[in-house]
Amino acid sequence: MTRVQIWVAALCTLACYSYLIKENPAYRIAEYTLVALYTSYNITRLFHSFIKPYFINYALEEKQYYYIVMGVLGLLLYARYAPPQYRWLARYPIALAVGWGLGGSIARSPRPVFTQVADAMRPLDSVNNIVFFVCFLVVLSYFFFTVGKESKFIQGSGRIGRYIMMIGFGTAFGNTVQGRISLFLNRLSFLLTDWMGISI
Repeated sequence: MTRVQIWVAALCTLACYSYLIKENPAYRIAEYTLVALYTSYNITRLFHSFIKPYFINYALEEKQYYYIVMGVLGLLLYARYAPPQYRWLARYPIALAVGWGLGGSIARSPRPVFTQVADAMRPLDSVNNIVFFVCFLVVLSYFFFTVGKESKFIQGSGRIGRYIMMIGFGTAFGNTVQGRISLFLNRLSFLLTDWMGISI
């Protein structure tokens, strides 16, 4: 990186972290610049990588006209910003994308799903496997609504399952925070070494 690039990167980093004090014009400029650059870059990349070649090569030259139908369905996503009487049109591409994506991913690559199912069927020959199996059952009972309110046993196991899920979510959140701290240390190292020239 040249010295000018280092200064620009350092000032943008400081502008982003100035939000920790309070929202200010420097943070807004950095935020709007990042969003505008990221959006314009991705729109240009997607247009030249997917939309233009698929429309010209496949839809027009090879006469695969269903690509045009898919393009129209994609445009229907913007019906969410239309007047209220037309917003329902956006539900069709969303439903197709979710259903097609879920069914297609399971059909093409069922291994991750079945690997998790198979991993839940562990032999009860160790304390770890027994604890895992019990935790699996009580978490599963939390989502068992058939006799939920009538059975005290399901109520109690579901409550324990909820606590176990909270522990799992807390662990995942802690891991996320740890990743954010790692990013912060990376930026702090950049500011101290590359920008200010302090050797750590």
